[in-house]
Amino acid sequence: MMTKKIRTGTSFLFLLLLYVTCFITSVNAQSRSSNSDSFSFAFITDIHLDYKGNTLKYFDKAIETIYKLSPDFIITGGDNIIDATRSNESHADSLYNLYLYQIKRFNLPVYTGVGNHESFGVNNPKISPDNPLYGKKMFESKIGKRYYSFIHKGWKFFMIDGIKATSSGNRYAGCIDDEQMNWIKQELTATDSLTPLVIFSHIPFISSYKKFELGSLSGNPENDGISNSIEFFKLFDHHNLKLLLGGHFHFLEVLYANDIYYVTGPSLTARWGNKFTRKSGLFIFKTEGNDLKWEFIENNLD
Repeated sequence: MMTKKIRTGTSFLFLLLLYVTCFITSVNAQSRSSNSDSFSFAFITDIHLDYKGNTLKYFDKAIETIYKLSPDFIITGGDNIIDATRSNESHADSLYNLYLYQIKRFNLPVYTGVGNHESFGVNNPKISPDNPLYGKKMFESKIGKRYYSFIHKGWKFFMIDGIKATSSGNRYAGCIDDEQMNWIKQELTATDSLTPLVIFSHIPFISSYKKFELGSLSGNPENDGISNSIEFFKLFDHHNLKLLLGGHFHFLEVLYANDIYYVTGPSLTARWGNKFTRKSGLFIFKTEGNDLKWEFIENNLD
């Protein structure tokens, strides 16, 4: 009788231990799965790489910071070089080569966005529009597509070209052309409505910057806003839009509205700082599942 009780107790303990072991294994597996889906990425913008001044020193500092943080990849927010719009062809080409050389030092995937400074020759009357590299054609030749998308661990990223050529003023305005609008429609048709989405455009879709510069009743001029933003946003009505990234203003700004972050990054270098925020630096974004967190890190020289 005693022997029977001991065996029953032993069986009970064995089953209990087995259950606990399975439970712990399941929790650990779920934790590993959750961790494997999380990732981080860096956003740097308005680098304005140049051979002059201390721009390259600021870039060295950013490389050091990003190396320690070890994100999965980097997004650059346009105006990656000082100015191809006024340069001659050889100088503009050398600036692109400088950018390509410098980003290799990250040893990480770099997704490059296009800004107004990348449009070769548009402010140089000596450069003919018939030049095969005129405008964004140099960007496409040296860097790649001016707009594209990519997917990383369940999140989808849209790199948008919001720079439209004009014949007046700064020779550009903010607008998403029809070619891209049609492409986005097709992309979204093939994208699950629950997929978290991130959009980059050099000129921000939403920003308070002009309110600080021109007053609270001011609007945005054509080169500081996206003219067809309402039509653009309607495309995403039934999708999980999480974050919009922009640059252009060299302005540090994080807005949160309708469950979406609107982030405008300052220049990576203090040389191109903005008088309203007086910051230079970069953003680190961290995701876990459908959640998003951000951190701004100043990029100051010692």
